[in-house]
Amino acid sequence: MKSYVDRFLNNGSFKLFIGSDSDERDGVVTFATVFVVYKPGVGAIYFYTIKRERRYYDIYSRIFEEAHLSLEMANFVKQNLHLDSAEIHIDAGYDGPSKQIIPSIVGYVKGMGYSYRLKPWAFAATKVAHRHTK
Repeated sequence: MKSYVDRFLNNGSFKLFIGSDSDERDGVVTFATVFVVYKPGVGAIYFYTIKRERRYYDIYSRIFEEAHLSLEMANFVKQNLHLDSAEIHIDAGYDGPSKQIIPSIVGYVKGMGYSYRLKPWAFAATKVAHRHTK
């Protein structure tokens, strides 16, 4: 993965985005976490991982687990690829039930030293990761 990212970046400017999404079906929760490397004027590549659990999560626990998985990915990228400017995309917004948990999630992400985006600007979570949960 490191050599692929290095070749893609080729010493140019870039932006990193990390996000997670989840979906529950038949008692199994599928979590998808993505790492997006965007190079302005060129395009983007992304990598993803899937985690499945046969366990009940309420909406708040699922969103916290999504944030946790995103932060784990950000730490992996930082330690192994030596890229530490990732922006965490949180699958929560001010419309809907997730708005109650936003202060806690934002505090968690900021406390770990990362910048963040919420819906509708959190495309890594709401668009890219979402496609791998279905």
